Amino acid sequence: VLQEEQAAVLRLHFPPHSLLLNSDSSESGMLSRLGDLLFYTIAEGQERIPIHKFTTALKATGLQTSDPRLRDCMNEMHRVVQESSSGGLLDRDLFRKCVSSNIVLLTQAFRKKFVIPDFEEFTGHVDRIFEDAKELTGGKVAAYIPQLAKSNPDLWGVSLCTVDGQRHSVGHTKIPFCLQSCVKPLTYAISISTLGTDYVHKFVGKEPSGLRYNKLSLNEDGIPHNPMVNAGAIVVSSLIKMDCNKAEKFDFVLQYLNKMAGNEYMGFSNATAFLREWT
Repeated sequence: VLQEEQAAVLRLHFPPHSLLLNSDSSESGMLSRLGDLLFYTIAEGQERIPIHKFTTALKATGLQTSDPRLRDCMNEMHRVVQESSSGGLLDRDLFRKCVSSNIVLLTQAFRKKFVIPDFEEFTGHVDRIFEDAKELTGGKVAAYIPQLAKSNPDLWGVSLCTVDGQRHSVGHTKIPFCLQSCVKPLTYAISISTLGTDYVHKFVGKEPSGLRYNKLSLNEDGIPHNPMVNAGAIVVSSLIKMDCNKAEKFDFVLQYLNKMAGNEYMGFSNATAFLREWT
């Protein structure tokens, strides 16, 4: 993989001195050269680059500084700022040291090899759609749970994350909201990940039911039709950590959801959950 990445990166347009004629073909040698090439891509002829220039360029690819995959890189940069007299400027050696643990991911990002190569153009389209949709004020907030009925109808936000971890948010995206049935595919993913597809589908089907989502019905095999209807979601949830008590299951699922969300905010509302049981 490293040899393939290195060969691809070398096809980019770099100044001749950045190719660093080096016969070291070891893994560390290749990683070192990838770091140098990435530095020259961002530096644009400068001998040192401000950390904020790197983070700005990073965000343009769709990666965020809070990405858990970049934790080592960002921690090292913060340490450099605190301990170095460089004033937040990175020369080639310091830069290479900071990015070494994440060089393959960063190389893919800056080579535009993610699923959405031009992320800024893409998010520009998303933002325009967001603004157009913001003008649509019809409809009402859900009222079948008292807590949901209190929701502010003027809140409007959109967040997206690609399969490569490119993220973009616009609008009121920092305000917590209740997942409700949106948690069904997430608990299904947890069960598949921990138990395997074959085992899970011994107890729940894969086909549409043709009925309302909250209709408690079974297919001809005597199991719920799929994990996205209420009956199937109940079964899928019951499969997770069957040998644990409720508190242990709850902690496991919440921690797993946090991990799936990149360790961003994930919480639980006792009021909404309790009232939901009575509806």
